Amino acid sequence: MKSVQRLLSKAALLALVVSTLTSCNKEPVAPVEGGGGNEEMPNTPYTSIPDDLVGTWYASHNNGPLTKNWENKTFQGEAGFREFRTMIFTKDGKNAVEYTSEVYSGSGGEEKQYLYKITGTLEYQAKPAQLTFHAQSGVMRIFSNQSPGYKESPIKADDLKNYFSVLRNPQGTTFPNETNYLKAQRFDGGNQYSVEYTKVGNDVPNSPGGNGSYSKPPTSGSYVQIGKQYYPTVTIGSQEWMSVNYDGGVGGLKDGNKPQYGTYCKYADLPNVIKIPAGWRLPSRQDFVKLLESQGLALNDWGSTDGSDLASKKKLGQLMAATGWKKQDGYANNKSGFNAVPGNLRVLNGNPNGEGTNCLLWTSDLNEEEIPIAFELIQLPSDTYAKFGAYPVGYNPPYLPIRLVRDK
Repeated sequence: MKSVQRLLSKAALLALVVSTLTSCNKEPVAPVEGGGGNEEMPNTPYTSIPDDLVGTWYASHNNGPLTKNWENKTFQGEAGFREFRTMIFTKDGKNAVEYTSEVYSGSGGEEKQYLYKITGTLEYQAKPAQLTFHAQSGVMRIFSNQSPGYKESPIKADDLKNYFSVLRNPQGTTFPNETNYLKAQRFDGGNQYSVEYTKVGNDVPNSPGGNGSYSKPPTSGSYVQIGKQYYPTVTIGSQEWMSVNYDGGVGGLKDGNKPQYGTYCKYADLPNVIKIPAGWRLPSRQDFVKLLESQGLALNDWGSTDGSDLASKKKLGQLMAATGWKKQDGYANNKSGFNAVPGNLRVLNGNPNGEGTNCLLWTSDLNEEEIPIAFELIQLPSDTYAKFGAYPVGYNPPYLPIRLVRDK
C-alpha cells in the first residue's frame, strides 16, 4: 500500500514533491484483485454544509468527472503536479466521496495508474469558512500499460489516516441555467493554493430568497429581465435602478447563506458575466453621483459625503437596506427603495473585513492610473458616508457585486 500512502500524503500541494522524491525507487505493493476488508469503519465528525457546496464537483482542468472513469472502468490522470479530483458533497455531510488519481513510473518501462475512491464525512465551519473531508473507507484500482484490465483492493485504515483534504473559504455558484463553479484554497497542513471545480449537472437549491427567487417576474412593481431571471427595479429621480444585486453569470463567487448579496465578480469578468439588456448599463461614477444628489447629498472636496453630519447620515440611510447593517442607529430605512446591502467584497485568498458595514458596487470607470473604481457606502461606529474607491486587480483580485441602471 505504499502507493496509497504516497497519494494520501500528497492530497494537497507541496506534498506532491515529497512523495515523488521519497518513492521514486520503490515498487508499490500489488493489491489482491477484488479483495475485501473487514476493518471497522471509524466514526468521523460530520455537519450539514451550505447549499452552494452541495453536489458533484470535478477539477475544472480535468476531462470530466472521475466518477465516469470509475463507472466505465477507465482511467484519467497524468504524471506531474496537476490535480485530478472529483468530490461528491452531500447536504448532511454523510456518505461524501472523493475520487483522486496519480501515475507512477515503475521498473522496466511500466507505468502504473492509480485511481482511488474514498468515502467519508464532511465537517463545515463558518468562521473562518472551511470544509474538511474525513476519510472512513476506500478502494484502489491499479491499471498498467503492460497488462489489460485493473486490480482492485480496499485501502487499509492505517493508510486512510494520512488522507488530508481541506478547502478554505469555499464558495460555489448556484446559477439556475448556467455552469456552476466552486473556488477555494486547498490546504495541506502547511501550504495552500487556489483550486477551481466545475459542477456536474445543474441541480441548484431553490430556497426562499435564494437562487431561483428571480426565476419569475415579481407580482408587483417594475423589473428588468436578464437572461431567464427577473430583477425588481426602482425609479429614483431620473434613473431606474436594479433594487437588488445581480445574481447570475458564470464564474462569480456567491455566499449561499446570504443570497441578498448576489454574485461577486472580478472587474475583468464584467464584459462576459452579464448580458446587459438594451437601454441598461453598468453604472458610471456619474450615475452614482446622480443617485446621491437625488437624496440631497453632495461630495465634498475629499470626494466623500459628510460622514459626521447628522443630516447627511439620515439622507444616506434612505439608500440603505433597512436590515443587515451592524450599526442600528435607525437611519437605514430604505425610503428610496435602492436597498443597498452591506455585502462588502470577496477574494479567493483571505477573509476581508467589512461585511455588515460596507456596501461596494462596481462602476464602469477607471481612475487616471486605469484602476477600476467602485462606489462605496461605509458605516463606521461614528460616521456613515459614501465615496468612490480604487480596487487594483493584482494577484488576488477583488470580487464585488453589480447593479444596473438606465435613464428614464
